[in-house]
Amino acid sequence: MSVQVIKPDEHGNPDRAKTRVVALGNHEEDIWTKSDRYAPVILNSNNRLLTSIAVGMGRKQKQGDCKNAFLQPTIPENETVVCRPPHGCPFSAKNELWLLKKTIYGLRRSPKHWYDHISAAFRRVGLKPCPHDPCIFTGRLIE
Repeated sequence: MSVQVIKPDEHGNPDRAKTRVVALGNHEEDIWTKSDRYAPVILNSNNRLLTSIAVGMGRKQKQGDCKNAFLQPTIPENETVVCRPPHGCPFSAKNELWLLKKTIYGLRRSPKHWYDHISAAFRRVGLKPCPHDPCIFTGRLIE
């Protein structure tokens, strides 16, 4: 389905319109175990610890945001995802189905695919996940 949202500015006034095509994951026929769908999220206590370490060392903490994160990873070859286009899509014929090549919002495995995609990118540049929190990557970056 298609989800449309009006994004407000800092004063609450309408700033921009945003549209996102979303799969209805509750209609997926595959039954995935929790470990097949799971993507880790940093613990609040670890986030506070990293902030206090940065402050203590006189460093600036930086945070990044990846636009359309769940749309970046490709679906593995051993998975097949077929869905109906959004109602009223001008690019699709009646009764046409889409074979997805990349993940989209709403699929049950999209968070797992995103984590696998971004962690592989971090590993390629020499970062390693922390054994106690897989959302924290350590190592030295070339500056």
